[in-house]
Amino acid sequence: MDRRTFLTAAGAAAMALGAKGDTEEFSDSALTNGLLSSDGYEPPEWLRYSRTVYFDGYTPPVYPSLKNFDARRLVQCALDIGGDTLRYQPIGYWAYYPSKAFPHHPELAGRDLFEETARECRRAGLHLYAYTGYGHPFMEIGWVDSHPEYADWVMRDVKGKPYGSYGYHYGWAERQKTCRLSDAYRAAIRQIVREYCDHDIDGVYFDAPSAYNYFGFCFCNSCRRNYPKFTGFDIERLLSPNDSAASIAWYEWAQHCTREDLLDFRKIIHGSGKFMLCHNANTWYGNALKEQYRIPDGFMVEHSIQIHERLMHGMLGASMARPYKKLPQMYLGSYCVENFNQPPHLKPWAVHDANLEDGDEILMEGFANLASGGVPLYATLNRLYHGIGSGSAEPVKEVFRLMTRAEHLIKDSTPVTCVSVVPTWDALQLWRTKRQTFNLEMSQALFLAMLDSGIAVDAQPSTEMSSKWLDSQKVIALCGASGVSPADAEAIAGWVKRGGSLLATYDTGLYDEAGVVRKDGGALRDVLGVELAGEPLRAMPECYYGIETPHAALGDLSAGARIQGDNRSLPVRVRPGAKVLAQCFNLGTGESRGPAIVANEHGKGRTIYINGSPELNYPYSRVRSQRRLLASLVQWLARGEPLPFRIQAPTGVFGVLRQSPNQDLVLWVLAPVGFKDACIGRMRQEFLPLKDVEVAIRIPTGRSAHAVHLVRAGHEIRFDVKDRYVVTTIPALHIAEMVHIEIRQA
Repeated sequence: MDRRTFLTAAGAAAMALGAKGDTEEFSDSALTNGLLSSDGYEPPEWLRYSRTVYFDGYTPPVYPSLKNFDARRLVQCALDIGGDTLRYQPIGYWAYYPSKAFPHHPELAGRDLFEETARECRRAGLHLYAYTGYGHPFMEIGWVDSHPEYADWVMRDVKGKPYGSYGYHYGWAERQKTCRLSDAYRAAIRQIVREYCDHDIDGVYFDAPSAYNYFGFCFCNSCRRNYPKFTGFDIERLLSPNDSAASIAWYEWAQHCTREDLLDFRKIIHGSGKFMLCHNANTWYGNALKEQYRIPDGFMVEHSIQIHERLMHGMLGASMARPYKKLPQMYLGSYCVENFNQPPHLKPWAVHDANLEDGDEILMEGFANLASGGVPLYATLNRLYHGIGSGSAEPVKEVFRLMTRAEHLIKDSTPVTCVSVVPTWDALQLWRTKRQTFNLEMSQALFLAMLDSGIAVDAQPSTEMSSKWLDSQKVIALCGASGVSPADAEAIAGWVKRGGSLLATYDTGLYDEAGVVRKDGGALRDVLGVELAGEPLRAMPECYYGIETPHAALGDLSAGARIQGDNRSLPVRVRPGAKVLAQCFNLGTGESRGPAIVANEHGKGRTIYINGSPELNYPYSRVRSQRRLLASLVQWLARGEPLPFRIQAPTGVFGVLRQSPNQDLVLWVLAPVGFKDACIGRMRQEFLPLKDVEVAIRIPTGRSAHAVHLVRAGHEIRFDVKDRYVVTTIPALHIAEMVHIEIRQA
């Protein structure tokens, strides 16, 4: 049987959903409800604290030529920097092993680079897992014309012609987009997974499930057959930009296919005694497969250049992984100097995959990854393999050395927090009505304001907001959480009634879980003491908050004080019993924009509602009064409870407090002084060292401090105890330090 016959027959038959016995019986609602059953496989314990090094397969030494590939050299480079795990790419634009389903590299000539690498990893004692480009384009434009056996893999327009390209994909050549929903492709990727599992590896990784934004609607024969079967709609309806029902149905179908694929992959991989990992960045989009991260044994969170964003995204990933003891990873370093922003004269777009020489920012990223509760994935092994540049690998070596020394403090540690920022899944569903949510941006902004204020902050998505977790929280912040499901609203209301404290801003609870405006005043109207009276008012310049009455929540702001507000706000009606603390007004016209800050009591709990988003203004202005207001509101909501830690240092020095499994406390102190610009991309900066940074860490009741260590510096340090705070001074702070307090029973 030739390849085209094999693939077409496979797509039309059972292989479209996996070979006989592969498909896991699993309902759509089971994943959403977190009911993914155990299949008996237990991932290795080392996986959750691996020191992984990433080898890229889209660039030299395997593409465009693989003649210079040396597996032993590759493995030695990973060992030299302290890695214990290699993420290897057997398939890029070609297969680098004799695959039965994917086109081979023209120079392969009987070689199996995959097997060569696996053999060298085993010889050296290095763990190995294989990268899979799940839907990545690999065909050059026009290539399929002379290789018709792959015609069914191509995205096609309504006339049946190939369309869509990644004209910039690493700059080698234009690449034809692949239809990863086609039966033929889905059958082939299952065959590839089986081939992977036939090699001596530890696991398999899938890049970008749910990344539907990379592709678009397809009208190939397979999609023409399967889309109507799943949705009941004519596929031509996708041509209408206003037919939201058809496009929503397309994403639901795509989610269904992704769910089937991942569950089949999981069964094949686990059945081979290997672990499964995924890229997770695209799971926090509204049209993605909800709770996708629960299927694999771990996932990678996409990197962020700004350190506060890296910390928040890392904490989100860690909070998704923690309940299930999964691996959360984040890139340490990435493919290019400016985060994919290239000089304008580069046509076509041409990334340098191997140019990110190690420096201060690598240390900062690595320590931030660890502080967030995840582990780093070093992404510039290709540079080390080729010996490019003047930068050494010492920064990543230090990160890996610290991981080795401090595993007992870092692994399975949990954040000690005052406030938790909760982005909601339902806010993302505004895409269904072509509205835009700013929930994630507003959450990141409040997260930054808390870091700058020295207030211990965590991030937890609504998909992991269990009743047990709620009852462990002091303050929860919903920042522009446009959509809140009825179940979440009920859970939050009950938690506040029992004594919890809630901060909510902007359009929190205005829309239902489908993105439709609520007509009942909002999901949290009883809790917040305000009814949301409609969608946001038009933006106006020069809007400010005028304080109406002194209140403990406002700190030292007195009646008549004016501070920067938000130029866009929601119309609200205040319910009986709630108290208006500030009004929003326009400085130029005197026009009132309605009640701006409202305090309310609900049962034993308390809430603050703000009808705009002063937090989202903060990253762009860094106005001190705005930061102080947000900090004061949170501290009032926390009922004046002493902060878990204090740092005497310039604004921009971040603290993250974690409790290790043995109940010791570890304060990560990060000093990204000078990196403020939100739009510059990556700065190849050298961070400024600081001297004599005083820190104070609160000791739990009934405990005492036995010793204090500076973990990175590698020595014990003197300390005092004042009002249950351990107070000590870091003599020199360059980029980061771990302050470890050994805790004993009092």
